[in-house]
Amino acid sequence: MALLSLAGCGRERLFRTLEDLGIPVTTVRYYDKGLRNGMAGTFCKNLFLKDRKGQYYLVICHEDCQVDMKWLKSQLQAYRNFSFASGEELQSILCIKPGAVTPFALINDTTSNIRVVIDQSLTVQSALLNFHPLNSEETTLITFKDVEKFVKYCGYQIEIVNFQHMYRAACS
Repeated sequence: MALLSLAGCGRERLFRTLEDLGIPVTTVRYYDKGLRNGMAGTFCKNLFLKDRKGQYYLVICHEDCQVDMKWLKSQLQAYRNFSFASGEELQSILCIKPGAVTPFALINDTTSNIRVVIDQSLTVQSALLNFHPLNSEETTLITFKDVEKFVKYCGYQIEIVNFQHMYRAACS
């Protein structure tokens, strides 16, 4: 499979930036849940949402979580209901294709109109998290502490929300 290659949005730029920031990462081929055979780290679900006023949200939680959009809208005080950003919006704002949503795509954002939200259970400083490196064929291991450092470099702050009551058994 060919890796995503959109002009100016490459993974080489991402990895060069991570190296410049002193962020160590390991990148390997991505496998679906049933085929991982003990791969390290927590795999994350990344949702790129927008509210009715056009505010975008990058929501990060455990891959098994069933996100209650109404609850999340209330917690974030979003305007009216959430919808998923379209494939065109993903490409024009984050320079990625559907299926490759990741906090790493913030490096490509020029809108400064994204709120970055992460589930509190993923914020253990030393825990390894898995995110796509701008394509859905690979996964990159990174600590939360380093995700936070990268997100700040991109000009964003992480909002931490406790999703625990929302998905009890599935994500504890």
